[in-house]
Amino acid sequence: MPIELERSLRARDGAAVLAALESANTEVLLRAGIPMLERAAALLADDDDRLPLALAWRYGFALHQTGRFTEALAVYDRALAEENDPDVAHLAFLHASHASTLWATGDATASRALSDRALREAEESGDDAALAAAWVSQALVLVLEGDLDGNLVAYHHALTAAERAGDVVAQARIHNNLGSRCNAEGRYTDALGHLEQSITLAESISAPAAVIALSLITRAESLLGLGRLEECLAELHRARALALSAGSPLLAQAVVGIGDANRLAGNATQAAIAYREALAIAERTTDAQILVPATAGLARVLVVDDIDEAQGMVKRALDQHAALGQVEPLLAAGWVSLATDDVDAAAEYAQRAVTEAGRRHDSRGLAEALELQSLLISGPRAVDVLDEAGTLWRSTANAIGLATNQALRAHAVADHVGEQAARRRLRALGVRDDATRIAGPLQTIGHTDRARIAIRTLGAFAVLHDGEPIAASAWQSRKSRDALKILAGRGGRPITREALAEHLWPDSSGSSNRLSVVLSTLRAVLDPTKQHPSDHYLRADRESVRLDVDHVEIDAVVFAQTAAGALRALRGGERTDLAVVEELERAAAMYAGHYLDDDPYGAWVVDTRDELLRTALEVKRELAMALLARGEPQRAIPWLVGLLADDPYDEPSHLNLIGTLHEARRYGEARRAYRAYRDRMQEIGVPVTPFDRLIRTSPPPS
Repeated sequence: MPIELERSLRARDGAAVLAALESANTEVLLRAGIPMLERAAALLADDDDRLPLALAWRYGFALHQTGRFTEALAVYDRALAEENDPDVAHLAFLHASHASTLWATGDATASRALSDRALREAEESGDDAALAAAWVSQALVLVLEGDLDGNLVAYHHALTAAERAGDVVAQARIHNNLGSRCNAEGRYTDALGHLEQSITLAESISAPAAVIALSLITRAESLLGLGRLEECLAELHRARALALSAGSPLLAQAVVGIGDANRLAGNATQAAIAYREALAIAERTTDAQILVPATAGLARVLVVDDIDEAQGMVKRALDQHAALGQVEPLLAAGWVSLATDDVDAAAEYAQRAVTEAGRRHDSRGLAEALELQSLLISGPRAVDVLDEAGTLWRSTANAIGLATNQALRAHAVADHVGEQAARRRLRALGVRDDATRIAGPLQTIGHTDRARIAIRTLGAFAVLHDGEPIAASAWQSRKSRDALKILAGRGGRPITREALAEHLWPDSSGSSNRLSVVLSTLRAVLDPTKQHPSDHYLRADRESVRLDVDHVEIDAVVFAQTAAGALRALRGGERTDLAVVEELERAAAMYAGHYLDDDPYGAWVVDTRDELLRTALEVKRELAMALLARGEPQRAIPWLVGLLADDPYDEPSHLNLIGTLHEARRYGEARRAYRAYRDRMQEIGVPVTPFDRLIRTSPPPS
């Protein structure tokens, strides 16, 4: 049809264009693309700008599938649809598509009226494809009305009709929606089954990028719920690229998801970058459904670095109309209030979150709200509330939520062994130690050991005094911060005064006095009350300057030391030893982001960043191989995915991932992993091993 339609459009033959449209099913229609439909609309519109019914519903449907709901509604309103139109199936399609788009905007009343009309018309027409579309619209309306049982029945009717009609697009859409429903109920494994079918169906017909992106975003929600963070992020980055290429509003959903996944992983800097990107999109499109989670998430990740902005984001999230009564903004408000010791406000937000999550049957939100409440009470009652939250986490199979709950409970009863075990489980799931920088349960229990002065360089730069960030107002100049970044990058090794001054003031002479001022400022920042001798944190003589790492903790130094120790243990023992695996997991959890991610252009940054990244990749690679050697492929897969996120041309990791996915019977994922491997190798001119030979000879751990 695209060829026939293109030929008819070039000839400006309106009758031929209409005939080509009427012969097209939704699969062919979507392949034709919106630009072609726009050209058809320009040709076929009458003097009043009305569109033939056969074009209007198809054009609106295509816009809906790419998330362009406002444009879709405008197209439906242009349809020349008569009450006694002889083509009842076309009417059913129009009203079903219109009802579905109204559902997306939250208009339950109008959506119900059009959906009922569509179902009557579809039944009258006997057209299975129209019947599938009508039942999908019914399912969506039933969700708005709170009838979840009716929703499931409607989807089963829709799927049966779509299969009879051979409507692949409808089948993919229904499986995506069923997966989304499973996610809302915490049935993530069931959701993955539906979403695997949805993605496979969509890819089998080369569906538009936005259609595939939607299923990838829904699948990422399932993976996040199961604690498979690296796989979740990989799917979201793929969805982001697809949405970006299609110019789809789904881009904002993918980016918010990236923020959420990084927040749970403890990557505060990367989460903040994603939330800010989503916020910029939401402000352009006035989309409150994106604005609310973006501002709520940003508040939580900024709480350490900029409490004023964090509180402003909380207020903004709560003030949004779409946010009234929603769980995420209430939780963000509660955790940020607790972080600032506003216990009364935290208690109020916690109770509101409990009430709202219960009303919405939101098990995840309710569990977290109960954990917030438990931290505001004491004694046996606090433990009882934590146990109730733990039961909810188990019911949803949320691995990260359950491990976090176990850490909270152990901390509450002073079970240090249990707390350390829970922290190890979190590291195994890919949660970084820097999750304590983010407003939430893990921030309340903090690090097990805390240095008086701690410098954070993995991710965004920050300096903490007794666990609290040093305020921006304490720095008298950017040069003092830059000097500390340079010294931190040296890891306690001295740098000559001349070299330090050259970094700070390149191509400038007479900087000796200025350097003395900078060093004096640094001493005042690190020890404002002068509790220690002047060289306690910062040692300087006539020749050189260095940080005293006996008194200053630098996260990059701790990571490098831990990684070196884990790799030594690996070389000195068996790869399958549990102790070796746990040391590798501990090192991996310390790599919370690339070195000085917020200062990518500093001359002193690049070499250190590359060295630390090489170490992090080696740790992840050895950890994945160790888990494969122990016969734990499901635990190895996220680390292999993470390796490829950092180095997409790592051929051994590609091969191990493909083989492992296939052996785990995750065949669709193995095929997609193979396509990614093939594309990356072709980019650099490396021969590609055929898939069939690869899965027969997938490389063993080495």
